[in-house]
Amino acid sequence: ASQRFFFSSPGRSNSIFESPDSLPESDALVTGGVAIQTYSPDPYTDFRRSMQEMIEAREVMDVKANWDYLHELLSCYLTLNPKHTHKFIISAFTDLLMSLMSSTTTHHSCRKPEGRHRRAFSQRLV
Repeated sequence: ASQRFFFSSPGRSNSIFESPDSLPESDALVTGGVAIQTYSPDPYTDFRRSMQEMIEAREVMDVKANWDYLHELLSCYLTLNPKHTHKFIISAFTDLLMSLMSSTTTHHSCRKPEGRHRRAFSQRLV
């Protein structure tokens, strides 16, 4: 696993995302989280739980109204974690979106999809 928690960009690029240095500090949507490196026997569940905590802390109830925040949250997880964990991140994020769109409650049961058991070192926001 990589020991680097934050990645820096050399400046503006052709990327669809602006580099962190080019965004005004007030435009940062995902704030207050700290990336920590962890070893997980169940990355899907850990990523889902971590994202759920971030969403609940922000009191996100409406996907459309909070889409920019949700998109930035997903981008942070993908940027901070190695490529082999991206399938768990995307899956957890998708399940959370479906839960948000289909329910009016903020507490949902965590159903673990079959075939997603893989141990991995990863970083999550806390």
